[in-house]
Amino acid sequence: MAVQTVAKTITFLGCGKLSSSILDGILLSLSQNFEESAAAESILVPKSIIACVHKQESAALLKEKYDKEPIVEVLANENIRGVEQGDIIVLGVEPSVYREVLAESGILKALAGKILVTIVGGLSIKTLETAIYGSGSFTNGEKLEHCRIVRVIPSTATMIREAMTLIIEEEDYPYASEILKPVHSLFMRVGQVKLWPAAKAPIGATLTASSLAFFTFLLEAVVDAGVSLGVDRGEALEMATAGMRGAAGLLASGEDTSEVKRKIATKGGSTEVGFKALEEGNVKEVVEGAVKNCAIATGRLGDQNS
Repeated sequence: MAVQTVAKTITFLGCGKLSSSILDGILLSLSQNFEESAAAESILVPKSIIACVHKQESAALLKEKYDKEPIVEVLANENIRGVEQGDIIVLGVEPSVYREVLAESGILKALAGKILVTIVGGLSIKTLETAIYGSGSFTNGEKLEHCRIVRVIPSTATMIREAMTLIIEEEDYPYASEILKPVHSLFMRVGQVKLWPAAKAPIGATLTASSLAFFTFLLEAVVDAGVSLGVDRGEALEMATAGMRGAAGLLASGEDTSEVKRKIATKGGSTEVGFKALEEGNVKEVVEGAVKNCAIATGRLGDQNS
């Protein structure tokens, strides 16, 4: 069966670091060979991308960055125009201003019937619906005019198409197939996609997004050790990064973590000596604590932002 391509305009409502990472990954996917799952009936192809920002200075920087990208248009203080022209709207503003952005005059009409993907941390679909439409009751006809909200947790690795993006499933707001498919296809362009229950969203965000910072922190320690023993920092970073990439590749191929460690750290070998130092420093417990604390803090974002 031939796979159908579907051209859509993607509008980023707010284009800070995370939105820009997604935008960069999408552009990269258009310049490289991109293949979605063999089971996919259609592939979303961005025909144009609109980046909406508030400040003229931010717009100037983005225009300079994407100057050679003809499909990218940058708008300053023109959210309504950007949303009107978009098919899929990615809400990527700061949590402190989402209510203000969604309360702008004309936003209801501009969003009508469209897909609104939120990457704002901790915001539930109900919270966003209330921010847009209020808390009243609506007829079926009125609901048909509402936008369809999809919660997504991406990471900065989207910029190199190496992210694991989570589409958050809320029990009270099941996604219709015609809504889920284009969102899934869009984020497949920047890595892998996984459906994930809302109850586990905090730990999901920690494992897929925050973990990048944790791994970088550990890698930095390895690099610093190499530098202290006379290795050039650039070379130490190159070698340690290759080692991390190799470990990730082995695990992604199906190897168990304990099996990878067993293969590398032979009994009585030098790697085992290093492991003993890690165990004596309770490094595993410290990392577990950091992950758990991060997940707890992530879970509180919803309370702070609602």
